[in-house]
Amino acid sequence: MSYASPEDSSAQLAGEKNVPTRAGRRSGVSPWLKVGVPVAIIAVILAAVLGGVLGSRAAKNNSNKAVGASDGSSSDGTTKSSRGSATGSSSGAVATALAAPGAGNVTIVPLKAWEWGTDKAIGMCLGELEVAKIRGSCADGVFGPLSSSSQWMDEDWFISVAGANSWDQWDFTQNLGDKAAAALDDHYSSWVTEADIEVMFQHGVNQLRIPTGFWSWIPTVAGEPYVNAGEVAYLEKAMAWCHARGMYVLIDLHGLPGSQNGEESSGHNTTSPAWFGNTVNQGRSDAMVLAVLDFVAKSPYRSVVAGLEVINEPRPYTPAQYTELSDYYSRSYTAIQASAWPITMFIHGAFIANQFTYWLPFVSARVTNPPSLVFEDHPYPGNFPIQNNTADILSQVCTAANKYLGFPVPIVITEWSVYTGVKTAAFETSFYASQLTTWAWNGGSHYWSFKLIPSSIQLSIGLDYSQYSWITLVNNATGTIPTLASANLPNATTPDNANAFLSSLTGNCGVAPANTAPYNTGAVSAWLPEASALSSAATVTLKATGTAGSRVRRRFQS
Repeated sequence: MSYASPEDSSAQLAGEKNVPTRAGRRSGVSPWLKVGVPVAIIAVILAAVLGGVLGSRAAKNNSNKAVGASDGSSSDGTTKSSRGSATGSSSGAVATALAAPGAGNVTIVPLKAWEWGTDKAIGMCLGELEVAKIRGSCADGVFGPLSSSSQWMDEDWFISVAGANSWDQWDFTQNLGDKAAAALDDHYSSWVTEADIEVMFQHGVNQLRIPTGFWSWIPTVAGEPYVNAGEVAYLEKAMAWCHARGMYVLIDLHGLPGSQNGEESSGHNTTSPAWFGNTVNQGRSDAMVLAVLDFVAKSPYRSVVAGLEVINEPRPYTPAQYTELSDYYSRSYTAIQASAWPITMFIHGAFIANQFTYWLPFVSARVTNPPSLVFEDHPYPGNFPIQNNTADILSQVCTAANKYLGFPVPIVITEWSVYTGVKTAAFETSFYASQLTTWAWNGGSHYWSFKLIPSSIQLSIGLDYSQYSWITLVNNATGTIPTLASANLPNATTPDNANAFLSSLTGNCGVAPANTAPYNTGAVSAWLPEASALSSAATVTLKATGTAGSRVRRRFQS
């Protein structure tokens, strides 16, 4: 999520994102630096990442971030294969997480592969977990405002730690210097805990969207103050917690080298973003994608990864920049198909007017069964600007959902909330149910965000952002957020149970039309890279450190 002025059709339903930021709003051609780079430089970056960089990261994870794993089994008690092995090795191969001293290894039973053509995401954004956010915009993070920081989600903490002039993760790490890594580690360890994951599970959540910044995956360069505070280890910890409950994860690349939009959500609030027009930073982004794919393929919890969002809310301004984004999407898609563990790629429309028409040729060339490509949107009805007409706000949900019909790939709403000018529990309850059920006409959705802590500064000027905070709505105990118990279900992690949970809610847009995406899956090509990986995965034993427990097995009962 970011505060700027989207130009896409769905955002126009609710007006523009018009909250001022330090950088201010931008229009016209961006003054982004255009830099050429020899192919040899990109090759060096790629080699560094896939060689020593990943090795050093793994060593860091081994030293003090070993993952505690739990065993799990499928609902019928049998092992279910998931996407392919890291090595494509023969029978008896083992993929093992780095062991903590004295910890034993347990076998990790893979979850079934998430299929976006049939499974419905009842998801949650873990904003501020790995990309920290402060003033003006939101970014997703694994354990709190730190993957791409911007202070508005926990402003009092942000200012108390890094000073009043810290607006984003760039400022945060620059101001703290060699103290930044420890401060971030403390934040990550408490912003989202396993107890929080359990609360989400008990309220029907079956998937987490976890944002990360590029500095967690590849080396920084001179002039970049970011630090790697062990975010990847926290990501794998969250994956382990999800695995124990049959939940899934969408990895979100929220901050790219140079900043893809100049907003806090990218990690750097700046009037001179340097991703578009900069082939060096685009090459580094390619390396980042490869690093993520390598991590996923080697993780014993890889089966929980339901997709990879290769860029969050990019903002191209010229036809040439649109082409650069399309080329990046093409390279990322090709890299994913060639990886040891192909996962579904998510693309954002980039606030292009008539985005579904513009991106139709790109997605049509990549339609597979099951879907290897998903389109995402951030509509925020009733917001940007803030609105108070309840009937009109609810109608915006239906209008947006109908715009998503007829598209050849699934559409997932990876950010939405109940934040409007209407602050009554009755409307929050109706609005929540309407969006959750209607976004599930397609691939489902992810609420923005799990947690937000209103600051004393915000409240003093009449700004209460607490409707963005899902856990606040839960703790208000007004019944806004439904529970598994209210639907008489043990979980919402199986397709049948997710559908039953959604069916227990009352929306205002009616039943799902027959022409929701994707269409006519029998007439499109099979997703062969995934099928090959599934075959290889059947012969691989996955190991992780920790102790298996019977509680985990019960989570998988339908």
